Amino acid sequence: MARNRIASLIAVAFAVFGGAAMVTAAAVLGETGVSSHLVPDRLADAEILVTAPQRHRVVEDPDIPFPERQTLPAELVADIAAVPGVAGAAADLTFTARLDDIGAVEDGAARGDAIEGHSWDTAALFGTSTPAPGTGEVVFDAETAAEAGLAAGDLVALTTAHGTAEYTVSAVADTAGQGFYTDAATARALAGHGDGEADLIVVDVAADAAVEAVAADLRAALSGTGFEVVTGDARGDAETLAGGTARSELIELATALAATIVLLVGFITAGAIGVSVAGQRRDLALLRAVGATPRQVRRLVATQASIVAAIGLVPGVAVGYLLAERFTAFLAGSGTMPEGLPVALTPISGLIAAALLILTVQIAARAAALRTSRLPATAAVAESRIEPREPGRIRTGIGLLVLAMAIAQSLMPLVIPGEAAFASAATATLTAVIGLALAGPALVRTVLRLMARKSGTRVDAPGWLAAGNGRAYARRTAGAVAVLALAVGLTVTQVSAQSTFSQTAAAEIADGAKADATVTGAISTADLAALNRESGVEAAVGVIETTVLRTYDMAGDEEVDPIPALAFSPGIDQVADLDLEDGDLAALTGDTVALDAGTARLWGAEVGDRIGLVLADGTRVDAEVAATYGRGFGFGTVILAADLVTGHAGPRFYDAALATGDEAAVADWAADVPGLAVETGATVPSIATGMTPDQWLNVMVTLVLCGYVMLGAANGLVAATARRRGEFASLRAAGATQRQVRAMMRRETLFLCALAIGAGLAVSVLPMTLLSLVFLGEPWPQGPLWVIPAVVALTALVASAAIAIPTRKALKMPLTTLVAAAE
Repeated sequence: MARNRIASLIAVAFAVFGGAAMVTAAAVLGETGVSSHLVPDRLADAEILVTAPQRHRVVEDPDIPFPERQTLPAELVADIAAVPGVAGAAADLTFTARLDDIGAVEDGAARGDAIEGHSWDTAALFGTSTPAPGTGEVVFDAETAAEAGLAAGDLVALTTAHGTAEYTVSAVADTAGQGFYTDAATARALAGHGDGEADLIVVDVAADAAVEAVAADLRAALSGTGFEVVTGDARGDAETLAGGTARSELIELATALAATIVLLVGFITAGAIGVSVAGQRRDLALLRAVGATPRQVRRLVATQASIVAAIGLVPGVAVGYLLAERFTAFLAGSGTMPEGLPVALTPISGLIAAALLILTVQIAARAAALRTSRLPATAAVAESRIEPREPGRIRTGIGLLVLAMAIAQSLMPLVIPGEAAFASAATATLTAVIGLALAGPALVRTVLRLMARKSGTRVDAPGWLAAGNGRAYARRTAGAVAVLALAVGLTVTQVSAQSTFSQTAAAEIADGAKADATVTGAISTADLAALNRESGVEAAVGVIETTVLRTYDMAGDEEVDPIPALAFSPGIDQVADLDLEDGDLAALTGDTVALDAGTARLWGAEVGDRIGLVLADGTRVDAEVAATYGRGFGFGTVILAADLVTGHAGPRFYDAALATGDEAAVADWAADVPGLAVETGATVPSIATGMTPDQWLNVMVTLVLCGYVMLGAANGLVAATARRRGEFASLRAAGATQRQVRAMMRRETLFLCALAIGAGLAVSVLPMTLLSLVFLGEPWPQGPLWVIPAVVALTALVASAAIAIPTRKALKMPLTTLVAAAE
């Protein structure tokens, strides 16, 4: 059967090929997030690290890593050193400093750079000939010293979050890329840790001891404390928290992609198998007539489809690995993924993709053969040449219900504020296409019947035949319409939703930003105070970019939402107009937050209420809501008081300072502070002037998905047209010329494209128009105007070529050959 129906089964192979490539690429991303680790750098000699948990545990979901480090008691060093097999242990402390005035070389290359400082105990643990720094002394690594032009005996000014102090370079260590070292007491003071706190505890294993055995003993000794013993590749993530954060983002990205990709793969593959089964209905009916059971028929179709799918699966998986390499390179270049994180190119991703695709093919094939296998043998033979007279009522009813749900989702921006409105409107397109696929046959018949009534006797013979074919084979037509509508709707929705969001955020920032200048760089509390004292500067407010986790109860389980946030020092109302709705922004001090008004209503929070948050270093706080504001897209869902961040995590640099007053005075002040830069106006939050990495990522994914949908649509149309050779033979035998048959097919293509493009625009333009109307006050979808005509033209081109080429090929056959091929 497969050999005799190879034309229709090729569409299945191509659908699986494209699906396997995309699923494999998503699986590689997920596997990279699960199993890959950054290589240890400064602590590479430490075979074991002890750390506090650097992630928030979430029940039944991936844990959420903390962007900032949780500390642990330094007193554990003594307990760890007493474990058999441990040669030594040291508390490790890391902090950030700015390299200011340099005594030896005033214009050193590193002047003003933010560099890392560490406690000397860690370096001393593994033996070094460099003498330890004393009080008021620092030891620089060779690379940083060379960049700054420093040598032993030079004086250097280092600015930390506390302020600026002068130190003597006591020595230059023969190491690279490790910043500088101070004595433990100085490091603890500069890091802002409390007495007895450390970032990590570094363990040196005795030469005659097995690392894993010592690690097991350490885990037993630390049992019940919650602290973790890390060995092997995981040490890189313990040393550099960015690795864990990036891995978590890769898992989230892979999960989001996989959900959409698997749905599309199932949609396209099911359509391709449906066309294949439709071409074999007579064969299947004859099998039923000679005694095959329904189960045997379904197993036959599923096995046949799986064999053909395997042909497309192997090259698809191979292309998927190549696609994953290019994709991860883009992510690394855009900063989404850190350089040096190994990409997991193992067979596991390919096996996952193969299992998912085979399962999808099995389900789609059995579903496509379900009706034919259940029909009595006589009815199956009767239906083997035509479709059922009327679409199934249950299927149509479910489809109409899903379409109603899609309309309700489209209306959500009218009642739901914030980002939830965007998610609901974007999802409405996919929901509507699913409803269209289910209710499509009934809708196609109704539309074509109305068109026939309106046209009356004015339609020519090819048009009359085309309309009749559309009504008689409504399932075939509806399947093609749904897939092409998906391509149109998906493209318009993705482009318009991103444009609407970007324009909404940009408009709110433009309306709310009042700063005359923005200072960027590592800004200490002392720097901010000095800027406020500068003549001509009216106000200067520090800004910290951070992340918080919102925790809440859902059906007895703790749910966690990570939220990017900005923290401001007192005076935010002097540099920004947040469109205050309730409360007082002047009260944004201490353990307080301000919420976007829409989010506050969604959370059920009012001014004076307390909400549970987890800070970036894992500290749980009950923050009081001091105010609610209207410009949440531009300034974020949550705004923190800087005191809330520094009061729990310890002093830290501000990432920027917003200043009002004389811009020249701000620039003059910043010119005397190494490492700081000044820009005109408020650049925090930033207004995107071009495509952001996230937007480029969305565009790339959308193009790939739409390309796959177009490929699936073309395959399905080619297969469906190829199996109409019997129909062409009948028309030729009745006296129709090749030109008349081609004219009929052109009319069918016109009907198909009109229905598909109209449906695709209908399911996308409505939600995108409402989104634009609510947030921008403009009653039309946002985004580049050329996108809609471009996707319409591409859709028409794909459909026309996929129908015209196999039609011409079939009609070139002599009539006798065409009849034989049809049989």
